Amino acid sequence: MERSGISGAGRGPEHPFWPIVAGGIGRPQSRRAARSGASAREARRLRAGSIAVVGLIVMLLGMLGSPLAANADTTPTPTPGSTEAATPGALTLALAPDNGGTLAAGQDLGLTVTLSNNTAEVVPATIVHVWLDRTQLSTRAELSTWLGASSTAEGDAATTTAEGAQDAATSTPSPAATSGETGSAASTASAQPAPVQGANTVAVDVVSPGIAPGTTATLRASIPAAQLALGAWGAYGIEALASATATGTGLALGADTLASGVWSTSVVTWSVGAPATGATIGLIMPLTVPPSSSGLLTATQLAADTAPGGVLTTKLDGVIGRPVTLAIDPLVIVSIRVLGTAAPQSALNWLAKLAAAANPTFELAYADADLAVQRAAGAPALLAPTSFDYALSQTNFQTLPSPDPFALPGQVSSIDPLAPAAGAAGSTGAAGSAGSTGAASAPGAATPAPTSTSSPAAGALPTFADLTAWNYTRTDIAWPASGTVSTGDLEYFAASGLGTSILSSTNVSTPEAGATPNAPTTIGSSNVIVADAQLTDALQNAVGAPTQAPRDAALAEVSAELAIITAQAGGTAPALVASLGRSAPSSTFAVTHTLDTVETLPWAAEVPLADVLTAPQTAGVTLVDSPESPDRVAAVSSMLTAEHQVSDFAPVIDEPELITGKQRASLLTVLAQSWLDDSDKAAAAIAGYDKAASTTLTSVQIVDGSTVNLLATNGDVPVPISNDLDQAVTVTLNVTASNGRLVVEPSSIDVTIEAHSQKTAKVPVKAAVATGQVELGLQLYNKNGVLVSQAEPLQINVSADWEGIGTLVIGILAVLLLAFGVVRQVRKRLRARRAAAAEGSAGGAGGDAEAAATGATADTAATGGGTDVADDAGNDGNDSAAGDERDGRDG
Repeated sequence: MERSGISGAGRGPEHPFWPIVAGGIGRPQSRRAARSGASAREARRLRAGSIAVVGLIVMLLGMLGSPLAANADTTPTPTPGSTEAATPGALTLALAPDNGGTLAAGQDLGLTVTLSNNTAEVVPATIVHVWLDRTQLSTRAELSTWLGASSTAEGDAATTTAEGAQDAATSTPSPAATSGETGSAASTASAQPAPVQGANTVAVDVVSPGIAPGTTATLRASIPAAQLALGAWGAYGIEALASATATGTGLALGADTLASGVWSTSVVTWSVGAPATGATIGLIMPLTVPPSSSGLLTATQLAADTAPGGVLTTKLDGVIGRPVTLAIDPLVIVSIRVLGTAAPQSALNWLAKLAAAANPTFELAYADADLAVQRAAGAPALLAPTSFDYALSQTNFQTLPSPDPFALPGQVSSIDPLAPAAGAAGSTGAAGSAGSTGAASAPGAATPAPTSTSSPAAGALPTFADLTAWNYTRTDIAWPASGTVSTGDLEYFAASGLGTSILSSTNVSTPEAGATPNAPTTIGSSNVIVADAQLTDALQNAVGAPTQAPRDAALAEVSAELAIITAQAGGTAPALVASLGRSAPSSTFAVTHTLDTVETLPWAAEVPLADVLTAPQTAGVTLVDSPESPDRVAAVSSMLTAEHQVSDFAPVIDEPELITGKQRASLLTVLAQSWLDDSDKAAAAIAGYDKAASTTLTSVQIVDGSTVNLLATNGDVPVPISNDLDQAVTVTLNVTASNGRLVVEPSSIDVTIEAHSQKTAKVPVKAAVATGQVELGLQLYNKNGVLVSQAEPLQINVSADWEGIGTLVIGILAVLLLAFGVVRQVRKRLRARRAAAAEGSAGGAGGDAEAAATGATADTAATGGGTDVADDAGNDGNDSAAGDERDGRDG
C-alpha cells in the first residue's frame, strides 16, 4: 500500500524521503531542469534531515511490525513465468498503472510496482519512490523520451556519469526497447540518466521486502484522486525509483553499489475534458503460425495450433465478430485441406469457424514469406506455390471429413452472434462485406468475385484450386516485413498483382513534423497503407503480456499515444492502422481485454480497415530505403539458385510437380517473416533447405564401377544406376568412348529405375583391331536434356585380338585330340586282332571268325579319315595276305 507521506503540488522539497544517490542521501535532480525549480543548496540543506528521517522510519517499521510492508502485496514470486524481469543477471523494476492508464474524475491512481531479482545476490528490503509528474506530455516525441528513460541495474553498470546522463537526456529511445517490462519502458544502457523528480509532482513510497535470487516482489501503491491535481486532458508521466534500502543505505548488489538505483517509467491519461470523438484505428490480426521449413504444417502442429490456447485459436477467438481485419496465411488453410480425413478435428472445427467469421480478410503471401528480399535476391516475380500433389494421399479422401474443410466464406452460416459496428464487416458475412467496403477503400483496390466451388467428390483428390480457394475481401495487398522495403520494391509488388502495400511508419517519411498522418497514402504509382510503428509495438506488448500488470503498462502507452495523436489533429479524426502482431498472444483474454480497452477510449474508435482507407490520403509521403542485409540477400539468392536446379532436375519423373511443388513450398516457409526475429534459427533453416535441395539433386546417380576387361570383339558393359526418390525415374544414359579402340552402338540408352532401387544398364560395345585402354564417359540426362548425373570415366581394357588367337589354338587342340583318339582306338583293335589270330585253331570256324574280324576292321578303317586312316587300311591288307599264305601252308 502507499506510504502516508505525500507531497503537494509544487512542494517537492517538502517530501519526507529522498532516495540515496552516489555520495549520500539527497534529493534527485530534475529530469526537466526548467520545471524543477529545485537547487543544489536546498538538497544539501535537506540531506542531514533526510538521514534522520530514514532512521526514524526504519525504527518505526521495526516497532510496528513494518506496516508498510504488511499493507503492500510483497510476496516474492518465482521469476520463471514472468516477463517483468527478463534480463538475466539484473535487478529490474517495472511500473504499471491500473485501468490501462486511464484516469477519470474522482479516481485514485492505482499502481503496480514489480521489483525482480535475477541476480545471484539477495536484494535487501528496498524503498521504492513513485511519483506523478503533473506536466503534460504534449507530443509523441516527449512521450517516447519519457518512456525510454528507465534502467536495468547490473552491478555497477548502472552507475551514471554526467556525460552519459546528458547524452541519454537528449536522445529519444524507442518505446519498444524494453527490458522485459512488457509495456513499460526500460533499457539496459549503462549510462542512463539518474531519475529526476520535478517540482510539480505528487509522490508516494512503498517498501519491498528482501528479495531472494530468482524471485519477484509485487507492490501496490496509490495516489488519492484528491491529490492528483491534473489540468488539461492528456498524457502525464509517472516514474518509480528504487535506490535505497529500508535501513537508509545505498542499494547494492554484492560489492557493487548502484549509485543511481533502478527505475522505470510509465504514463497515465487524464480523461477529464477529452473530446467525444478522436482517432480511428483499423486493426489487423495476422493469422500466422510459428515458423517451420517443411512447406506444410503437420497434423501434430495443426493439432497444437488449433487446440484451446493454441496460437490460431487464441488469435481467431480474440477478434472474431469485431471490426478487426484478418490477414490470413494460406499455408494454414492448405495444410488442413491436404490432410483430408487425417486432419485433426480441432483444425477442421477452426477452419469452419474462420469460414463463418464476419471479419473482413485479405490474403498474405504463402507462409507469410518475406517479400522485399525476393526482388533483392533476383526473383523475377513474387514467389507463389505451384502444386501440393506431393502431399495428397488417396487414403485420406475416400470419404469427406466433417466439417467440410473446402466450404468457403459465404457458404457457411455465421457461428458468432456478435455484429461489428455500422460499416464493419459482419452485416452480410465476410464475402459480402468485402465487396461493399474493400473495393472502394483505395485506388486500384481489387475485390475478387466470390468463389463458388464444390467440394471434391469422395474418392477424388482435390485440385490445386480446391486447396487454395478462399473468398478473401482483398487479394491485392502486399505486407512486407517492417523496415525492409527499398526503392523499386513497390513496383515489383504491383507487377505481381499486389498494388497496395502495408508499410511500417519507420519505412516512410512524412513532410509534416509532429502531426501523425492518415494511414492511406500514395508513393509513386503505388497505394500504401502506413502502419503506425509505435502503436503496433504497444498493442503487441499488450496482447503478449502474460499478466495484467505489464498488460496495463502497455495499454497505458496505447491510450497515451492515441490521446496525443487526437490532440495534435486539431479537431479532425486521424485514420490510423496498427497490427496486433504475428507472434502468439499470451491468451484470448489478453486480446479481448486489449480490444475492449481501446474500444472504451473516448478519444479513439476501432473501425474496419476499409473505413480507414476511405480517409483522405496523406500527401508528400516518401519511402525511406531500408534494404535487407547483404548476407541475407546472398543466402536467399543461393536458395533461389538451388530451387532452379531442382526444377531443371525434376523431369526425371513423369510428374515433375511432385518435386517442384514441394521444393517451392519449402522455400516459401523458409522465407517466412517470423524467421527474421531469430537470425541463428533462420540461418539453420536456410542451411536445412540447401541440404534438402542437394539431397534431391543427388538422388539419381551412376554408381561408380571397377575396371572392365574386354576380351571379345563385341560385348555389354554394365553400368549400375541408383534411384533414391519416392517415384520411378526414366533417364537417358549417354556413353562416349575416349578413343577409337572401342565403338559404342548405340551411344544413348533409356533406362527406368523403380523408386528406392538400383538397376544395371547394359551398354553394347564393339572393339576395333587395336588393343589398349579406353575411358567411357557416362552421363545421365532427363527427358528435357538436362544433365542429372555424371560419373567418373569407366576404365576399359580392350584385348579383342586374343579372341582370334584363342579360337585358332583351341581348334588345333581339338583336331589333335580327335586324331589321338582315333589312332588310339585303331591300335587297340589291331592288338586285339593279333591276339585272336595267335590263339586261333586250324579249323574253319577260326578262319571264318578271323575273316569276320578282318572285315570288321576294314569297315572301321573305311570310316576313318585322313592319312592315319589310309595307313591302317594298308596294314590290314598286308595282314590279310599273310593270313592267306598261312592258310595255304596249313592246307
